[in-house]
Amino acid sequence: MFNFFNQFNKVFVIAEIGSNHNGSFDLAKEMIEAAAQAGVDAVKFQTYRAENLITRDIPVFPRARPLGYQTQFDRFRDLEFSQDQFHELAGYAHKNKIIFLSTPFDLNSVDLLDPLVPAFKIASADLINFQLLRYVASKNKPVILSTGQAVVEEIDSAIAIFSSQQVSLLHCVSAYPTNDAQANLLSIPFLRSRYKINVGYSDHTIGTLACLAAVALGAIIIEKHFTFDKTQPFGDHVLSADPIDLRLLIQDIRRLEKMLGSEKKFCQDCESFSKTNLRRSLHAQVDISAGTIIKNEMIVSVISGKGIPANYIDQIIGKKILNNLCKGEVFTENNFEQEILSNNGKKYEK
Repeated sequence: MFNFFNQFNKVFVIAEIGSNHNGSFDLAKEMIEAAAQAGVDAVKFQTYRAENLITRDIPVFPRARPLGYQTQFDRFRDLEFSQDQFHELAGYAHKNKIIFLSTPFDLNSVDLLDPLVPAFKIASADLINFQLLRYVASKNKPVILSTGQAVVEEIDSAIAIFSSQQVSLLHCVSAYPTNDAQANLLSIPFLRSRYKINVGYSDHTIGTLACLAAVALGAIIIEKHFTFDKTQPFGDHVLSADPIDLRLLIQDIRRLEKMLGSEKKFCQDCESFSKTNLRRSLHAQVDISAGTIIKNEMIVSVISGKGIPANYIDQIIGKKILNNLCKGEVFTENNFEQEILSNNGKKYEK
């Protein structure tokens, strides 16, 4: 299986709508359209049935308390969409020329989503849900696995369920919102180095700076929660990007991709003028007579754009000069009997 995300040759940006539609199907469609206009590659939802997700007596999570729910079961139930609605949302995403994704939270939801999604996203909390992971793996589709809450041994065990080409990891911190000091973005190069697979970042910080830093650290997938109104005092709204934020984030990511370049260091064409005209060359610090053995104190390095570059000073110290040189004049190879060579045996670059 080829790695799904390598085909895009760019950072893959997911607008995580999640439950920020607040249970409104019309709002969910509006959010798909707005995310597409912002330039995302995909939108993502959450697919489940409350009775397969949580017991009925769990108190409502703190993020949903402002809504007046007594149990989290009731909150989740009000956020459910039907199978037909998910089919329509997938079609609406395709109509807007972006990819439709959703996170399944139970086996039935995996089957519901299978014909609708090109890849499965697994939530951090389900990284230890081997029953779900094995069922998703059986669908033989690419998988994005979030790693919030996880330790290395748990990630090892989860990855072992999938083929190396099937799974991509997202660094994630399961705190809503995540404080700057908790973002731990250096986990991104750690995961890349340890697993040798594609790594991205699922962001729960406020703002978009962490996403940009993640890209600079090697993330090729960015998942950012999306909302129309960040001031809503419940759910994931406060840590989400609004349409303006999302558009600017994507513009910044595309600009940053250009800035990153390649993992090499070389002199670029745009630097040729500076290399020729701004680097220092070796000049005479004093008047020097023919036959003199050159010493360090006879040399000064100044900008002239000609002659022997300053880093060849060791090649002329101790050599006899063939002709007179006035103070300020540049040293050239014509001043010496022997060819001035670089340390590796190659003639110097002018």
